[in-house]
Amino acid sequence: MKTFCISHRKDVDGLGAAALVVAATGASFVLSDYDDLVANLKAVPADAGQVVLCDLGTDNADVEDFVAEVKRISARASFTYVDHHALSERTAKRLKRLGMRLVHDEKECASVLAYKTFKDALPPGAEMIALYGAVTDYMDGSPTARRMMEQADRQFVLLEATMLSYALGRKANVEGFAERVVDELSKMREPHEIEGVPAASVEQLAEMTALADRVRENGKKVGRLAYMVTTQYSTGNVAKLLIGAFGVPLGVALKEKNPGWYEVSLRSTSDCRINLGRTLSVLASRLGGSGGGHAKAAGCRVPVGAEDRLIEALAKRA
Repeated sequence: MKTFCISHRKDVDGLGAAALVVAATGASFVLSDYDDLVANLKAVPADAGQVVLCDLGTDNADVEDFVAEVKRISARASFTYVDHHALSERTAKRLKRLGMRLVHDEKECASVLAYKTFKDALPPGAEMIALYGAVTDYMDGSPTARRMMEQADRQFVLLEATMLSYALGRKANVEGFAERVVDELSKMREPHEIEGVPAASVEQLAEMTALADRVRENGKKVGRLAYMVTTQYSTGNVAKLLIGAFGVPLGVALKEKNPGWYEVSLRSTSDCRINLGRTLSVLASRLGGSGGGHAKAAGCRVPVGAEDRLIEALAKRA
């Protein structure tokens, strides 16, 4: 049975989940962002007998189109949803009725969930890929990841995970780089063994030092949050830097990805009063966009012109 995987392209967790599915099943794959997910579902090969979707929360403004594609694909193939983003009970029930297998847990990252799902078919060393996803998604304190980390060299995991994350940030616009990372990880290569990763991570480290200065200069504080418009690929890094620079529990980074649309990343501390994923799912939809994520890290897209209302609404809640 041929397996086809669609996974999030923007971070280590999504790439790690894809690598684990490929390693376990020999799947072909495509990497996707939220805004091209439906298009990628439409392009699933006709001979795919199993489809695995990883790290792409779908409970947003595009949910109707998503459900329609799930219905179409599930009529001829098994469909597994491996994800940790907020998912409403209503959407979960709809997907289950269509025959979709839901591997969903907001307490674990997608790569850990993929590891647990396909563990019996994975080679030795695959647990490291799951831990890279957990570390970079700030979920290494989760029940499963914590137990796995106790059996690993923590410093090794942290170094390899950070190296890979920084390299992805540096080479985000290099065509084929993320796909090559998935291929190499699926062969159980460590990040430091992947050509281009160590050098790119050091380059990104230098960029992060300069970026921290720009965040302090250009960021703005509103109540318990700080925000900034940036051109940086890794808006999640900018959001984290804003938290430290301004001493707030919520950082918000905005980037005009496509004309007329802001891509927004949010990161929070334990002092933040809201679940970011659930809050964004509602707020972004009200503003004509879409969004979601998990409790301390989330993202959305909103029309240019709606960003002030988004910041105002978040500031009231943070």
